[in-house]
Amino acid sequence: MFKRTILSLACCQIMSLPAIAFAEDSDTGADSLSLGEMVVTTRKREETLQEVPIAITAFSAQLIKDADLQSIEDIAMMTPGFTYTPLFGGRVGNPVIRGMNTTIGEPNVGFFIDGVYQESRGAMEAMFGDEIERIEVAKGPQSALYGRNTFAGAINYVTKQPDNDGEGKLEVTLGNEGRKDARVSYSGAITEDTLFYRVGAMHSGFDGFYKNELTGGNLDEKQSNNYSLSLLALPTDDIEMVFRIGVENTNDGDDAVQFVENNQDFSTNPVNVAAFGPGVLFNDFQSFGGDLPSLTNGFAVTPGHNDRDNVTTSFQLNWDLDNVTFTSITGYNDLELDNAFDSDYQASTIRFSEEKVDQNEFSQELRLTSVDQSIRWMAGAYFYDLDKNSKTRDAFVPGAPLAVDPVARGLAPSLSSVSDESTRNWALFGSVGFDLSDQLALTLSGRYAYEKKEVDTVDTNLDTGLVGQFSDSASFNNFTPKAALDYQLNDNAMVYASVAKAVKSGGFNTATNGGSLPTAAERTYDEEKSLNYEIGVKSSWLDNRLTANLAVFYVKWDDQIVRALGQNFAILNTNAGKSSSRGFELELAAKPAENWDVTAGLSYTDAEYDDYTFGALAALGLNPVLDGNRMQYVSEWTANASVQYLKPAAIAGFDWKTRIDAMYQSEQSGIAIDNPPLIPSRTIVNLRSGLENDKFAVNFWVKNLFDNDEVVGAVAIPNPAQAAQFNTVNGYQRFNSLTQGPIERTYGVTASVKF
Repeated sequence: MFKRTILSLACCQIMSLPAIAFAEDSDTGADSLSLGEMVVTTRKREETLQEVPIAITAFSAQLIKDADLQSIEDIAMMTPGFTYTPLFGGRVGNPVIRGMNTTIGEPNVGFFIDGVYQESRGAMEAMFGDEIERIEVAKGPQSALYGRNTFAGAINYVTKQPDNDGEGKLEVTLGNEGRKDARVSYSGAITEDTLFYRVGAMHSGFDGFYKNELTGGNLDEKQSNNYSLSLLALPTDDIEMVFRIGVENTNDGDDAVQFVENNQDFSTNPVNVAAFGPGVLFNDFQSFGGDLPSLTNGFAVTPGHNDRDNVTTSFQLNWDLDNVTFTSITGYNDLELDNAFDSDYQASTIRFSEEKVDQNEFSQELRLTSVDQSIRWMAGAYFYDLDKNSKTRDAFVPGAPLAVDPVARGLAPSLSSVSDESTRNWALFGSVGFDLSDQLALTLSGRYAYEKKEVDTVDTNLDTGLVGQFSDSASFNNFTPKAALDYQLNDNAMVYASVAKAVKSGGFNTATNGGSLPTAAERTYDEEKSLNYEIGVKSSWLDNRLTANLAVFYVKWDDQIVRALGQNFAILNTNAGKSSSRGFELELAAKPAENWDVTAGLSYTDAEYDDYTFGALAALGLNPVLDGNRMQYVSEWTANASVQYLKPAAIAGFDWKTRIDAMYQSEQSGIAIDNPPLIPSRTIVNLRSGLENDKFAVNFWVKNLFDNDEVVGAVAIPNPAQAAQFNTVNGYQRFNSLTQGPIERTYGVTASVKF
């Protein structure tokens, strides 16, 4: 039924396009009513958005400013088919495109700054403001051209380049809950027509929504300072060189999360008695079922911290060699994380966790791209090097009840871990496109990659003194091809179809996450694979006053990497079996009248496990056969709509601009079991209005206008406090929903001046 409905939608739009296009009156579309053309570089060459046979949602610098986009969550809410669920209070985020979810391990969605891969996404939040020229969200696998960790899609931040204008901007924001932001940037010439610079600085402060009821102080406060420098050199007419460095220092407070009491009453499972004897350790309440409740108080934790220092650098060289362009992109990133948090998330002094991460990345891309040739081709080579050192300690505080309970101590031991990981990736990639006729074009692309991973981990059980060491290496090689056909119906409409293979390398289970150590056989997991089919329509109507883009997709996914419980109940990655995802994405943009802008989006995603039996669930009294269960953190429906109106010369040369954005995401499953905990559906409405001219601007804004208080994220993990209180509760529960407090309404004023 679904396939027939979607195919009917696509066919109806395709069949109607020529008639609508031919019926247009060329005199009706004035230049002021044209939407204009968005140039993107998703295929590593400049093309207009409407001519690329890929489903892309692009955000210009003006749109980012008008909609006051501040984070990747904001981008996701305005991108059909893309959701971003914050976990552990936002310290970890789960980006999902087209239902291809990643619960732990390396992400399925790749993030890039100016084409340089970013293993850590946290620092990218600092990019918003006046530093971004464009954000491109490419949906579907981009493995052929972008490589590793673009299994479901790629998101590329394109920064603003320095120029010769000698212009700066200062922006200050004040809001409720102690929000104080300041941004300044300036661009100018060092030597006329040859060397240019751009500098930027940003401070962001926020007191948080909630109080720590244990101390009376702020809980989820945030403080961040960011600095950037870009240099553009034009030594000859044929050579362009761009260097950029960004420095971030972030110091955040504790996470606004709590465990929700389980409510699922399962029948007594005799497997528990057989496995553990008459004293059954696992009671009937193993998980929460239904909509998770909104938690706005009761946050009481031993204070910790979430600190991040990150340096990102890139150097790009473009050399015009007549018929080809040579491009070199070099990237180096250095990240340090220092986190400490109360891992029982309650007022009792039971368990505390610490994590320190030091990692650096180096990447080098070299490529040749054809220019103005009948056969459009590109060839390139890529190298990536990641070194990561992690030190974690997740332990019961001395004096906690667990210290005198040897049975419970075995269920949730105090652990420390030191891990050194490295990843080396070498790849050759390329594409070739040519016209089969005046209207039909074929593009073939592919990437061959070889990846080697090494790990050396030492885990220590702090209760027993037992030490376990795991050292291993694994290598993966794969070829990821893609073929795309596009047919130009007329000057205003194109249809396309593509098929692509995607592969993501496997790896090692090094994190214990409060559980027992994985067995030797569970320490590694294999690569996952998918075949992706897409049919799309890109159309422009009424002299480009309206664009309508529709993409229909089907994904066949094998050996999906998911969260699992091992034989010793360690939390780990494993290859689940077979899954599939299908759906559509529709995007509209229109200028119905002068000074009016309207955009809208709608997506449907049906992502489920086709063949997945998780045997460890049987011992908990849960159904281990998960065939037909929905994917975690996937919204079946998403929708967004925006209306913006500009009233010229409203006051003394100022224009009055008002914008309203409405965004909807349907519910998400927090874990892949029968009757899972659900992150409820939510609708967010933002409002922004103010006065602007060429130099000054002042805007009043409200985010979450109607104060939607639904849960925004949750993760199912064991609650260590239950182990400490083992003798006072009926058994030990393996899945407890660690639930995040809602993001409440915020409001304020932003003023800026150009100089």
